[in-house]
Amino acid sequence: MEENLLPCTRDDEKLLPRRQNPMAGCLVAGAVTAIFLVLPVVLIIQQLLFADFTPPPRPETSVVVDGFSGLDGAAARVPRAFNLSLSVDNPRGSTFDVCVGGEAAVLYDGVPLATGLAEGRCVPPGGAWRGAIHAASGGVGLPPELAALMATEKRDEGDVKLEVRLISLNYGWYVRCTPSLVGGAASPIPCTGHILKDQSDGIRRVIRD
Repeated sequence: MEENLLPCTRDDEKLLPRRQNPMAGCLVAGAVTAIFLVLPVVLIIQQLLFADFTPPPRPETSVVVDGFSGLDGAAARVPRAFNLSLSVDNPRGSTFDVCVGGEAAVLYDGVPLATGLAEGRCVPPGGAWRGAIHAASGGVGLPPELAALMATEKRDEGDVKLEVRLISLNYGWYVRCTPSLVGGAASPIPCTGHILKDQSDGIRRVIRD
């Protein structure tokens, strides 16, 4: 008995299972693996290309001489004294607080002229602060050799550079500044910071002399 066989139509072909190509599966798996391996490398390269390697802005500390007395040889009876302004500018992008405060010493040619105290203050990034320091001494006038050296420097250079040291024992460092005695606030010079290792570095000796 012959069976009536009907030819397959396109709709019937869609219902028939198709054989999977093993190579196609391998290619897909390889492509996915390659993406997961290459993508992190691409992201790292992109970060390196567009990264900002500029160092963070550095905080700036400065001291200016607002006024002084007792440095004139003719006024030998006037005690030595200095009015100083301490400024701290910690710009945005800085990575740490700037802390100042402690003993202050005013020196000329390494000789201490007056001492005082600086208010303790920590300035966060993006902040600024200005404080006053009054340094005084029981001594009056200047020794003749220092007075002569100061007069010569003022005549030759048109200015006199002092040295101001701010000793922050609580913070383990000191700041060294070289403000102008004549120029005053018109030309502040940034201070430099130094690690305070121990009392044998001479800082405490200078303060106490």
